[in-house]
Amino acid sequence: MAEDGQNNPDAKKPSILSRFRQYILLPELTPRRVAWSFAIGCSIAWNPIIGTHTWVALALCFLVKGLHRPLLLTSTFLNNPWTMIPIASVSVFFGNWLLHGVWWVDLTDIAWKSIGLGSFTSRQGFAAMYAMLKPILGPYLLGGFSASLLVLPIAYWSMLLLSRKLRKNQAPERLSDEGAGRQPQIPNDV
Repeated sequence: MAEDGQNNPDAKKPSILSRFRQYILLPELTPRRVAWSFAIGCSIAWNPIIGTHTWVALALCFLVKGLHRPLLLTSTFLNNPWTMIPIASVSVFFGNWLLHGVWWVDLTDIAWKSIGLGSFTSRQGFAAMYAMLKPILGPYLLGGFSASLLVLPIAYWSMLLLSRKLRKNQAPERLSDEGAGRQPQIPNDV
């Protein structure tokens, strides 16, 4: 029983890349479904409405069958606290370019340090924050929604190419495992 490596403490644990490959190559999902799951998650990540990313992704996971749910959630989390400011900045600049034809946005009138908890908990604080951010709110929303639509085909085609390439490279290994009468090894911890 220890020969298969599952209960053997000396067995080498699969690398992260190997586990990722197995994860993308779920046999019950086609490369197109994997690509759509990744693309939808990336599109949700560029959604400019802050705080809705996880809820939209979870709703899609429950409502749409045939998606690679963990991949959809993982690609949604491309927008996280570390990437939120760069994504928001690109959204503002892209939206300003779409609206006015220039990349430059004047942010000197925005007192970033004045935005705090009071800006979200009181009506006066929220009104003051809205008045201060109003010049960049339109470009931010337009740029975010436009980028969300633009990312969809880019993410789809890139993941489709990747998953097809991984499956093509994996095919000889599957055939050799099945030809020898053995079951293909899929890691349990994936």
